[in-house]
Amino acid sequence: MEPKLPVSGAMKVAIYDLDKTLVRRATFTPFLAFAARRIAPWRLVLLPVWVLMMVGYRIGLYDRTTLKTHGMKLMLGRPDLGRLEAVGEAFAEHHLARAGWIGEVVTMAEHDRAEGSVLVVATAAFEFYARAFARRLGIEVVIATRWDGSGIPGGNCYGEEKRRRVTEWLAVQGEVSSVRFASDSFADAPSLEQADDAVFVTASPRKKARAEARGWRVVEGL
Repeated sequence: MEPKLPVSGAMKVAIYDLDKTLVRRATFTPFLAFAARRIAPWRLVLLPVWVLMMVGYRIGLYDRTTLKTHGMKLMLGRPDLGRLEAVGEAFAEHHLARAGWIGEVVTMAEHDRAEGSVLVVATAAFEFYARAFARRLGIEVVIATRWDGSGIPGGNCYGEEKRRRVTEWLAVQGEVSSVRFASDSFADAPSLEQADDAVFVTASPRKKARAEARGWRVVEGL
């Protein structure tokens, strides 16, 4: 569980997804390729197998937790967490140099900080590299998928599981006056629906219409 933050009185919270919300492109497959080059370069020949595994997920053969668990083992083996954190730090720098932040969303986060909100990153990305991205924005609280060296304890931090973890974290913060939640994914509908200010990030007219039909504010950030 994330540590309780010291607060005086009610606090405002602004929660941001990572992939395609703060960061312009998805992170997991790029991380696997980047980390394989650093940890086990010979495993790069297995990238086509990883692509086939993603196809298997999309046709419903297994869930995201299973996909990510096997992807980690396939492409990286079982490096210790310290090694993964070090590679994750380098990956964040590398990925941002190529993909960049979504400026409109980062500006929103900076405005939230200036208004006194506690900033949180809540993401399905693995915690060992999600924290590296969050640090670059000065965000200390990260709710993310955990890795114990061989599996994903508690499951992938995605959809309803993300909502559960966010709710659990909020419950120990004391009095919270408002919650903003920003995401690019309809999988985050459970978290968006319970937020006081739901922000959907997209440049797609179709997705914009769907989000607005649900009463969510839209930021055209991609």
